[in-house]
Amino acid sequence: MKIILVAILCLISFANGIEFGTLATVSKTGKYYKLGNNISAVLKNYKINLEPITTGGSYENMSILDGKFIEDKNTFFAIVQKDVISYYNYLQYTNNNVSILDKIPAVLSLGVEQIHLITLDNTDYDYDKRKTFKVWCGDENGGSCVTAKYIEKAYNFNFVYVNAKKENRFDRLKDGTVDIVISVIESPASDFADLKGLKLIDLPTNFIMEDMYTHSIITKKDYPWLTEDIHAFAVPRVLITNLTDEKYNPIIENFVKILILNKPYLAKTYGEHWDKIDFTYTAFKKMSKVAKDTISKTVEK
Repeated sequence: MKIILVAILCLISFANGIEFGTLATVSKTGKYYKLGNNISAVLKNYKINLEPITTGGSYENMSILDGKFIEDKNTFFAIVQKDVISYYNYLQYTNNNVSILDKIPAVLSLGVEQIHLITLDNTDYDYDKRKTFKVWCGDENGGSCVTAKYIEKAYNFNFVYVNAKKENRFDRLKDGTVDIVISVIESPASDFADLKGLKLIDLPTNFIMEDMYTHSIITKKDYPWLTEDIHAFAVPRVLITNLTDEKYNPIIENFVKILILNKPYLAKTYGEHWDKIDFTYTAFKKMSKVAKDTISKTVEK
């Protein structure tokens, strides 16, 4: 109880309530939307209103916070994949000679999602000799396809991106239209619960992957069709903001404190996925200084 009281005392200036605008997530069936609703519910306990909204995903969320969608002026926070931040920044720098890293810094890590690379069970690829693969990763600007682009660069692959409906992706794998299905999603994913005749690919590590992603394990407990536990790279997901003016520092500070101090409550109330989140992960190319300092001070307590 003492921890929660500390958070309350930190928010005396907001005692009459405050509007935080909207939080860009993803579709209503996605994990980001679930996380957004959990965050919103906790903030309501402190008379703070932050409304989760559905979007097309991480890339669109970057565009929203970058001011590309005029009708979304009140969206000040979003949940995105770490690699999408770098990819979006690269495109902005290439096309407009501007960087968005200072404009839209990271605020707080919200866990990871495993990179699932799925292929036929009887397939054994020699990545030193074979470089061209037909892959399915969903929407071109979706998070899974951004991750696919990083994998392609990291291993000097040549990916041929195949368009297919999501529900048909494994049929296309089995009929040879696709070599690899790439999906970034937290395991265990219900989409992959009952697969047959397929396996997960364990990519060798290299410096590009090490720089962008973290290490994880997908286990036989996650998917009964696996014959053994397998190493998987994982994509950090992160809360970002475009509130970078110093006058907004108290908002960022209290936002971070509330989430960190309420982690046990979040896990007990909304699911063990909150237990798995490492709020101390700060390996982002640009992170809000006040957020980083607050994380360090709050976790120490």
